[in-house]
Amino acid sequence: MAAKVLEAEQKKASKARNREGEKGQWWPCEVTDSDLRAFEKEGMIALDWSFHKDSVTPKPDPEERVFTKAWVERGLSLPCSEFFLSVLSTYGLQTHNICPNAYLLLSNFVTLCEGHLGIRPDIRLWQFFFRVKKETKDKAMNAGWFYVKNIAIPSVHEGLPKFINKPPEELASWSFIPALAQFPELDKATSRISWLVHDGLTGMDLTLSWFTRRIQPLKYNKQLICAYSRVEDQLRVTRDNLPTDSLNKRIRMLVKILRGQEVLEINKDIFTDNKCPPLNTLAEEHLRNVIRTPTSAKAAKEDPEDDDEEEEQAPKKLAPRTAKRPRVKVSGSDAGASGEASA
Repeated sequence: MAAKVLEAEQKKASKARNREGEKGQWWPCEVTDSDLRAFEKEGMIALDWSFHKDSVTPKPDPEERVFTKAWVERGLSLPCSEFFLSVLSTYGLQTHNICPNAYLLLSNFVTLCEGHLGIRPDIRLWQFFFRVKKETKDKAMNAGWFYVKNIAIPSVHEGLPKFINKPPEELASWSFIPALAQFPELDKATSRISWLVHDGLTGMDLTLSWFTRRIQPLKYNKQLICAYSRVEDQLRVTRDNLPTDSLNKRIRMLVKILRGQEVLEINKDIFTDNKCPPLNTLAEEHLRNVIRTPTSAKAAKEDPEDDDEEEEQAPKKLAPRTAKRPRVKVSGSDAGASGEASA
């Protein structure tokens, strides 16, 4: 028995060495030409891409940036958005420091802001809901890396920062909670988010909203997602829709779906055709009436004179609890790793 256990441990260690899966190291480049040509055909990456099969560590030219398949699949394309650059600068991160699932969370956040609130995503609103934490596990999520040419937007930004192969340093911004009461629009945004969540909006809805429309939320766009109108829309990276079987297969690679759930439906879709109501149209008193739900029959029969007090309390019960903000994990190693990010 002891001999079999030892043999199993040796095989496990051997596999780890062959994969170069040691903590803090990159996994050898395993991307293929067909992988990148498929991304190019779908408009997710530009023509100027390259890779070196089985290379152990990325060494891009000065005008190149390191990308991975996982980031593209989760909503990042070049030129990147101003919001994505603000995330990198605020937290002192490189693209490879951000775990793949956090890319999905960022894309969903952009969709929430632009598609349901009608505003540009703001780093302060992001910080209000999420904090950053180092990932302690290393998984094979950076094996599909390759090079792309950096793309700047004149008079807007110079593109992604130059590649530096090092782990992030923890900053005060990782746990900072801004006081949104100083910013009326963002304060109203939190109220609408509370109402949307109460009304049934889920992370799956957000993912399907951008994924089915072939929008890359972390790519630079002049229009908000709520301006989306048709297949020819400039927000899309391609005019071609995914067949149902391909859509289901790809979505299952991004999010956890219950076993046996075959049909993927959007329960709460984004606004389109610029029909998203401005934040200031949802008056606070109307919001309270919408989300006020008695917890029991006794509560529903209470003295009407106490209504004002109940309405004052209702939004507070449904408002985000900043003390228990979800954690967005970033890699604690040079190479990046996978991580769980939930909303």
